[in-house]
Amino acid sequence: MAAAKELDKRVERSRRLLVNTLLKLMAEKPYSKLSVANICEHSGVARPTFYLHFRSKDDLLRYYIEQMFLEFAEQIDPILTRSPNVDPEIAVLMFRQWQLHSDVAKLLVAEDVEAILLNEFKTYVGRTIERYIEAHKLNIASNSRIHYVIDYLAGASFAVIVRWIREDFNESPEELASLYADLSRPGLLQVLLSGKL
Repeated sequence: MAAAKELDKRVERSRRLLVNTLLKLMAEKPYSKLSVANICEHSGVARPTFYLHFRSKDDLLRYYIEQMFLEFAEQIDPILTRSPNVDPEIAVLMFRQWQLHSDVAKLLVAEDVEAILLNEFKTYVGRTIERYIEAHKLNIASNSRIHYVIDYLAGASFAVIVRWIREDFNESPEELASLYADLSRPGLLQVLLSGKL
């Protein structure tokens, strides 16, 4: 048992070191110019160790984004599952999280990273919608139509977040969350709760 815990600590340490190195290198040069060899050289982690944890630099970046999402999902789950009337506080938490990670957020909206981030964003919006549907026992007849809802919400959310990051977080998370909730909440709730999907 102790050996397994020590292995887990080493795995986590290696992953954290690789993520931190990736983010540091992304601040210095475009993501497209980075390689696994660069990341390993600057982190001091051997390439075979890198490949034990990740398939590619994109996989490493996706891992970091997933950690951000898991943190967010943990924060919103009690709010998301409390009532079918989606609380605008979820949007506040979403914008606060991006502001909290503002230095990294600016790296993630670079042109050569944006597509990876958008695809991951769709995944996490999908998980959030699925959790909402499950928590409130909604009947969704068409799995294909729910994907349109996820793509719509992910695309709109992503575009707003990217603009906010690029404009250096000019509005407060609360101001932007209020606008976001006004734009997205009524239609989203109507579609999810109507039984039309």
